[in-house]
Amino acid sequence: MFKKNDKEQKKITQLTAAEEQEIKLSHEMWLKYDVANRAKSAKVAIWKNCISAYNSDYFKNINKPEYKSDEVSNFIFSTIETIKPIMTDNNPKIMVLPKKPAELSVLDNIQNIIDYEWTRAKMEIVLPQAITLALQIGTAIIGVFWDGNDDKGLGNVDIQLINPFNFFPDPMATSIDNAEYVIYATYQHVNKLKNKYPKKVDKLIGGTINQKNLVPHANNVSEVDNVVLVLECWMKDYATIEVEEEDEQGNKVKKRIRKYPRGRVIVCAPELQIILEDKENPYEDGKFPFKILKCYDIPFEFWGKGEVEQLLSPQTYINDLMNQIIDNAKLTANMPWLIDKNSGIGKGQLTNRPGLIIRKNPGSEVKRLQPPAMPNYVGDMVQTLKGDIEIISGIHDVTQGRKPGSISAASAIIALQEAAQARVRLKVKIMEQTLSDLGQMWYNRIRQFWLTNRYVRFENPVGEIEAKEISPSEIEADVDFVIVAGSTMPQNKSAMLDYMIRLAQTQAEDGMPMVDRESVLQYTNIPDKKKILQRFNELNQINKAEEEVAQQDAMMMEQEIQQTPQQPTQAQVPQSQQGQAIPDEMINQVIQLIISDPQLLQGIIQAAQQQNQIPS
Repeated sequence: MFKKNDKEQKKITQLTAAEEQEIKLSHEMWLKYDVANRAKSAKVAIWKNCISAYNSDYFKNINKPEYKSDEVSNFIFSTIETIKPIMTDNNPKIMVLPKKPAELSVLDNIQNIIDYEWTRAKMEIVLPQAITLALQIGTAIIGVFWDGNDDKGLGNVDIQLINPFNFFPDPMATSIDNAEYVIYATYQHVNKLKNKYPKKVDKLIGGTINQKNLVPHANNVSEVDNVVLVLECWMKDYATIEVEEEDEQGNKVKKRIRKYPRGRVIVCAPELQIILEDKENPYEDGKFPFKILKCYDIPFEFWGKGEVEQLLSPQTYINDLMNQIIDNAKLTANMPWLIDKNSGIGKGQLTNRPGLIIRKNPGSEVKRLQPPAMPNYVGDMVQTLKGDIEIISGIHDVTQGRKPGSISAASAIIALQEAAQARVRLKVKIMEQTLSDLGQMWYNRIRQFWLTNRYVRFENPVGEIEAKEISPSEIEADVDFVIVAGSTMPQNKSAMLDYMIRLAQTQAEDGMPMVDRESVLQYTNIPDKKKILQRFNELNQINKAEEEVAQQDAMMMEQEIQQTPQQPTQAQVPQSQQGQAIPDEMINQVIQLIISDPQLLQGIIQAAQQQNQIPS
């Protein structure tokens, strides 16, 4: 056996040390995952029950005999599906606010980009899915990544809905911002990983699923093969390195700086003990690319609480009592028979067929037993529990579009609907704050990774679709993102249309109506609103043109009249040439005297007729 030289021996030693470091780092990631997994296990058990209750599986008893009823009236499902459309009835109106007056010029470009990106990322589908999760288990997680391979290598912001079962935060964290690390754990196919990490092809070996909690919705994972457990750990790293810098005098000085100032990302396959990727956080904002949406935000807790957890108990008792009532109804409609052994009636001869004739032996007894009536308090308790569900969830009959009792006045029903949505509006406020943070992170990705000009489609105020080329320099600004309060909430369009019509008929202090016709048309279902507005604009232009022509003609006529010499009329003759002027007080006294004495007025008229001063 030949002897290796010193260089080859040194190379082998370095490679072995690198492998040992890789195994050590992989083990550290596994320990972080294990700690976070055990801290989260109690929540996972509740989540599974909540999702099972939403799907009605939680209330089904597979061990119940066939003759027992197993009816499920799932008010939990009804409650969630009532809240969800209220929260997502309209797309949220994202408003861009500049921090400096000089940045007002780029606001329109940023606004158009955010509106375009919202549609491109299909957020009208992602957002309801996230809200469903938040209502079910209390927390939904949205990832904001950058996919450099999308759109033929141009790249786009990648919005992903993260499964909370696969998300493991630092056990000491109360929010994403103060977490030291978060881990996103998934099982991925080995071929996908080989394509993504070609340098690790020799070490990547597919296997089975050992962590079944990462695939809670799969019925059977025993036959799944060729998958690898991948842990994607986003962490704050405080390791430092020593660098040389020049001071103000030009002297070189040593200084320690953080090795990963924006944080660190480690992707590993812990079961294979390999590190797939180890790099600095690629995003300039230095934040973990995750945003949390909660149903009920509990102070000092990372995970929120959902609706289902609060409704499990009353829903369970409702189903139990309802099944007892159904079983009692079945028993009452098909009462049992009492038959003596020597009656001569064989098994199965007695049925519920109308007009059935029963023949029995003399001296024996055949009769039906009358079961006891169901107590009234059982039905009353069912109604009480239904009321409890409404009180706990805050979702009442008026919220679901049903008439509230004997109230029929439209204004009263609208007022009740507004009051009934108070609980939902609080959820909407939490959602809008999350969407504001999401928009800020979205814009950070665009500002960092948009390196070339792009065409953006947007809708102009007239309703037409336009495309505009925007360069990266035209979106550079320091801005904030806010959601217009209540913009996602539904509106009673009929009531709002009536209200807008009344405003259009009301004049303001300047004589103009309170709102214009375009504002009124927004609340109608007329499909050709744009054409109607265009016709009105054309008519306005024609009317303005006609008014301008009429004004010009009037001015020309006035100028001609002023230039033409006129004979002075008697009214235009100065009073000095007409005689002494009569005082105004005397004229008023004469008028009052004539009005108060009709005979005097008649005499004046006759005298004037005699002098031919007025016609008879």
